[in-house]
Amino acid sequence: MISFSETYHEYTQIEETDYYYHYQNKKLPFLYSCNRLRFKRNPTLEEFCLAEKNLMDFQRKMQQDFIYLYGPENEPFSKEIEEYLATENYTVSAEELLVIDPKDFYFTHQNEEIKVSLVENNEQLKEYLEFMYQLNLKNGMSYAHKKQKFYLDRFISPETQQINAYLNGQVVGTVNIIISSKYIEIDHFEVAPNFQNKGIGTQIQRFIMALAKDKKVLLVVDKETKANHMYYHQGYQFCGYQLSAFKRFKSTTVINIPQNSSSIASTS
Repeated sequence: MISFSETYHEYTQIEETDYYYHYQNKKLPFLYSCNRLRFKRNPTLEEFCLAEKNLMDFQRKMQQDFIYLYGPENEPFSKEIEEYLATENYTVSAEELLVIDPKDFYFTHQNEEIKVSLVENNEQLKEYLEFMYQLNLKNGMSYAHKKQKFYLDRFISPETQQINAYLNGQVVGTVNIIISSKYIEIDHFEVAPNFQNKGIGTQIQRFIMALAKDKKVLLVVDKETKANHMYYHQGYQFCGYQLSAFKRFKSTTVINIPQNSSSIASTS
């Protein structure tokens, strides 16, 4: 069984305790997924609040205003932690790890007007960057600008490869793939909002399946989403899940650590 530890990560472990790992990416302080804490096992409420406080203190020093924590793989948060997360206005999300053998990829139709190619030259890179910039503008101009450096670093990285999908010469979809000895991992899979449901995603995946040959293809997707259901329909198989808790905090936020696991910590 494949685990989340085998998927591609862009962060460095900077701390390990008896019950959690702390990861950071100094070059990408604004990306939540690259600056996180993962519990090795389900913590007590007291342990959770202590980890929360340590992470919050660290994030403040790094001038980050968010906190992102992951539970242990394939385990739900305890009822006590669930209640605390709800009280403290965390957003709890679930991700699933899916895998497929390329020969099992199922699709009902294809759009031969969609042309798919690797991003291998400056012109293709320019088209890729412009497409991603326009998509990221929904999160603000500053964010869109910062992500451009992220994509450039990925382009020159030997571990990642970008793919463009074209319709009438216009980029309408992109994806990153990470190629290892056993797997091809799909990451940052995007289709332009105005061009969805036109077979673009299918054509991109067919291209990836051909590249994969005898390697398995895997991806991480948010649970109970339209994309999640689509992947199952196409033949992907479930490999595991993980829960995360996210929130932004104010600089004046104070964490009160409970004295025992039955206490409920609070912020002000």
